[in-house]
Amino acid sequence: MKLLVPIFLVVFLTGCQSKEGKNYESKILGKWIFSDEYFITRYDNEGYEEPPPPPREHYGYNFFSKDSCEANENYVNLKSLDVDYYQTKFGRKTVYKIENDSLKIFNRSFNKWDSFYIMNLDSNNMVLNNQNTIIQKFVRVIKK
Repeated sequence: MKLLVPIFLVVFLTGCQSKEGKNYESKILGKWIFSDEYFITRYDNEGYEEPPPPPREHYGYNFFSKDSCEANENYVNLKSLDVDYYQTKFGRKTVYKIENDSLKIFNRSFNKWDSFYIMNLDSNNMVLNNQNTIIQKFVRVIKK
């Protein structure tokens, strides 16, 4: 009997976690455009404030089922910059995955996963924490 209680708790807790992930999966589907961003103040080892990252254009994402998405910017082959004066474009399609409270989008330009902590995700707003440096807000595009 003592052995059954811990086994029951483990099964119950893992069941709750999978439902939460599925909830994010259904809420994230659709087109999201960039709305706003906030920089989190960081300090170096000597106590000086680090400057914010350089500005860049933010476009948003379009999430589809089956873990595929489309970034609203082109991924480019950065190695082609050394060889030619033009960039080989990979296109906008990529893949994503949701693990617990993290959204991971594969960056085809750098061949690595960009990880974001999901702070809020509801029917119209998505707030992501990018490496504890930038908080980005996206809004859903609603078709009429």
